[in-house]
Amino acid sequence: MKLITKEKIKHEIIHFYDSLNKNQISSNGNVFSILVGGVSYVCKLPNYNPFIFFRLTRRFLRLDKSNAFFNHKKDAVIIIFRGKIYKFTLQNQDLNIIAKLKQCRCVLHNSIAISKDLIIFGEYGRNSKRSNVPIWISEDDGNSFKIVHELGGIKHIHGIYEDPYSNSLWITTGDNNGECFLMEVPKVDFSAIKTYGDGSQKWRTVSLMFKEDKICWIMDSPNEIAKLQVFDREKKNISEGQSFDAPVWYTKRLSDNSYLAQTSIEPGNAVKSKYSKIFYSTDLINWHQIASFKKDLLPKILFKFGVVFFSEGHQTKDDFTISGEALFGLDGSSWNCSIKES
Repeated sequence: MKLITKEKIKHEIIHFYDSLNKNQISSNGNVFSILVGGVSYVCKLPNYNPFIFFRLTRRFLRLDKSNAFFNHKKDAVIIIFRGKIYKFTLQNQDLNIIAKLKQCRCVLHNSIAISKDLIIFGEYGRNSKRSNVPIWISEDDGNSFKIVHELGGIKHIHGIYEDPYSNSLWITTGDNNGECFLMEVPKVDFSAIKTYGDGSQKWRTVSLMFKEDKICWIMDSPNEIAKLQVFDREKKNISEGQSFDAPVWYTKRLSDNSYLAQTSIEPGNAVKSKYSKIFYSTDLINWHQIASFKKDLLPKILFKFGVVFFSEGHQTKDDFTISGEALFGLDGSSWNCSIKES
């Protein structure tokens, strides 16, 4: 099987795409394009940096990075950009700053738990001083956000995910040995938080994939060979599976319970490839490469690592999106894709 790129989309990031109704959120820098219920909106955030108009300087200065998602009612879009949380109300097209982050500009893609009861995410910053890391929550569908808890002893939070099989949230953390854990929080009782793992790189992940009897992830460590890890919900231990030639940051569950994963090209002894690859699985155990994109020639530290990422929303193997950066053919652009059986 292989990846088929059907239509190029002239946006740096596709944040959300629904293959059923074609609702979409995409962005270029500080300009967000929104399609919902067949109606188009444009939201332009305030920005006074003249370099935001050029892709190369946006990339160098990280002016392209943001998060954008619908609230549960889909009457507003919440945007995280340059350390601020904005609410863009669709009916009257009002834009308001509702909170300011403490340690970061935005968070990782697909790392925010969104439901009718809450929106919750953790900060993802450099945190060289290892200050406590804030967790933000909205309990009024994005009208306001507050810090509900802070985690100590870690660098940052990679993601917070809602468990489809229980009433729990799961948190992934990193990055160094002693900082990588899987944490379970009964919604949203942080006094009852449970921590799993020994802090080693085996427990370092961004994304989680849920089954009724297990939770799976692929390591995002550039310093140890990235392997599939399978967490047994009953025994509370992990077993190892398939190896990958570079760390995996992002995964995507498709509508038929098949999955996508990608590898990221960054500095590290365990990064054995110059290609960011996309893998496909129907069982979470066996992963098959379906595409690859070569890292471009610009330095990784200055001009970003080679990364593919996926969008939120209901998508099928015949209709999903990818976006990318620092890759030939996929830097600062997105594609509508399908998977073709070989």
